[in-house]
Amino acid sequence: MAYTVLARKYRSQTFDDVKRLDVVFEMHTAEYFERDPNVKKRLVDTKEPLYMLDRHDDIPTSMKYPMDIITGLYRQYHTSSLTYLLALAYHSYCTTGKPGRVELYGIHMAAREEYQDQRPAVEYWIGLMEGAGMTVELPDGGVLLTGNGLYGLERYNPICWDMRQRMSALQMGLNDAVTAIKQKELQQARNWGAIKELDHWLLKVQRGEYSGFKRDVQEESTEAAVIESPEEQAAREKEGAL
Repeated sequence: MAYTVLARKYRSQTFDDVKRLDVVFEMHTAEYFERDPNVKKRLVDTKEPLYMLDRHDDIPTSMKYPMDIITGLYRQYHTSSLTYLLALAYHSYCTTGKPGRVELYGIHMAAREEYQDQRPAVEYWIGLMEGAGMTVELPDGGVLLTGNGLYGLERYNPICWDMRQRMSALQMGLNDAVTAIKQKELQQARNWGAIKELDHWLLKVQRGEYSGFKRDVQEESTEAAVIESPEEQAAREKEGAL
């Protein structure tokens, strides 16, 4: 049985155990691979047919990907190089009946935030392929076309229901704790700011650099009490008795 092996250029040159390639893809603009001489060299040295966005004279095996056909006939939904591979395989099956089977290796898409954005489009094209009658073999341990169970059968199991309710309550408690922590951190930041500001002005006052807090000695002296001698006090009292 003959197989057509398609691969991204990066993958094919990274792993030594890739023994055979029939077609290679590099679906980035020239600005991407021109920046790195090593990447450009790998493209130039490629012996297999190399699908790219455009034909490049300095890359001998490069050929233009049929973008107009793929985007003209099918939904324009591509979030990674892999979807271009799958779309071309799907188009080939629709027009020639081949390949009837596609096997994906090393495509788990189980980690990294980037894969969260790329995975739905990959699953979309796999769905089209399977709907057309193609067989798609997925790698073990991946997250493509997987879920948390069969809705209806799994969700309404009493034990699962209780566990989900407990998880929901714990998540709400966690969210409340995170909110409280953020509020405390905000108050802490405000307090630190106030302390820093007071410390700044305290140093200025202590150094005599700011007179706004000095007392007016002259005004204080006018409020001092009048002290009488004993003779003056006796004369005042005698005068009052008369």
